[in-house]
Amino acid sequence: MNGRELLRAVNLPDLISMLAGSDAMRGLTRERGGLICDPRPGFTERHPSFSVYRQGLVWLWKRHGGDEGSGSAYDLLLAYGYSPAAAWEELARLAGVPLNAWTPDAPRHTATARDPLANVRSALERCAPFADNEVWRATSLVSSIQEGDSAACELMTRGLYGWDGLEAGKLRRSVSRSDGKRLAHPGALVFTVRGPDGRPWGLKVRNAGSADRLKDLGLDRYVYAVWGHGSPAWCSPGYGSGEAVLIVEGELNGAAASRALMLAGLQLDVQGLAGAGGAPFLDGLTGKVVYLYADPDEAGTACLERLARIARGAGAAAVRILAPLPDGDFCDIAGTEGLARLGRVLKDLLAHSTIHHTVSPSGESVVPVTPHHHFPRGGVVVEAGLSKYRAKLDKKLGGSR
Repeated sequence: MNGRELLRAVNLPDLISMLAGSDAMRGLTRERGGLICDPRPGFTERHPSFSVYRQGLVWLWKRHGGDEGSGSAYDLLLAYGYSPAAAWEELARLAGVPLNAWTPDAPRHTATARDPLANVRSALERCAPFADNEVWRATSLVSSIQEGDSAACELMTRGLYGWDGLEAGKLRRSVSRSDGKRLAHPGALVFTVRGPDGRPWGLKVRNAGSADRLKDLGLDRYVYAVWGHGSPAWCSPGYGSGEAVLIVEGELNGAAASRALMLAGLQLDVQGLAGAGGAPFLDGLTGKVVYLYADPDEAGTACLERLARIARGAGAAAVRILAPLPDGDFCDIAGTEGLARLGRVLKDLLAHSTIHHTVSPSGESVVPVTPHHHFPRGGVVVEAGLSKYRAKLDKKLGGSR
């Protein structure tokens, strides 16, 4: 038995359960695979982008977005720190094959880590605006929101209720897979994801409820109501006319930032990614300053590095990083403290953004980090009212930038 034959004998979903625990199996069946959150160490994510599937008789996996990694059960074991020899031994054990009964050989499918710009272009090839019949279908799935609806409350808590810059409604009927599994319940918040051309590229549903409740129901937090269009970023109204670009993690987070910036009189194009591994549109990045924001976690840190490389590769004039919020996100501030407050916070974050810098092999910074930045339109003055916020942020970051 050679390595290829050994890979055919190992069930990848079973291996994932063994390596990452049963919780990692949510959304996965051992017969057909599925889509789950990346189970590899150091690749934590909030929204599933890790596909597990069969190609012929061999189980394979692929991460969509993020590092665009892919491979077989062998490659997954390598990601968990197994040496090549130990990985083959473990596969032989799982397959119930004596060690002297097989001959290891180089697997055909090996993990990859391509250039992020090439990755995003590949991801964007899977995205496309709706055709006319899909626009009709999307319209038929959505009904208007009334005050008091749960979907209206979802928008209110994010400062987005009543804003025509985000086309949102409630799901008219449940959305199910072809096998009958329900993906979203009637009444759930649904919003249109428009691309840089202003056309609809996606229709996304946010299932309400606690994480435990959704788990009990077998529902994911976010699903697409119209399939086959990848995971496009949400683009702000009038995208392409801004003085700079802001790319943030999360479509609704991007929408809250866009609305607050408009009210504050700042003209920025905004993209809200479909999670930390989401692919940004390359439109409108060339020659402009690109600002980046992501959650202060492992996935967010990796997201910023990936986005910075993408923006530089796309010809951005400069790439600047916004400091993480001490607590919550843009939607939290908009919902609890108001859009005016969020606008002031965003002005402050833009003014104190830092130049993205690379690190040389010796560990030294290649480009120095600057402590202050004058945003276009004459610069930004940090208001005294933000002093408490700034002190809290300084404490979280250890007083450094």
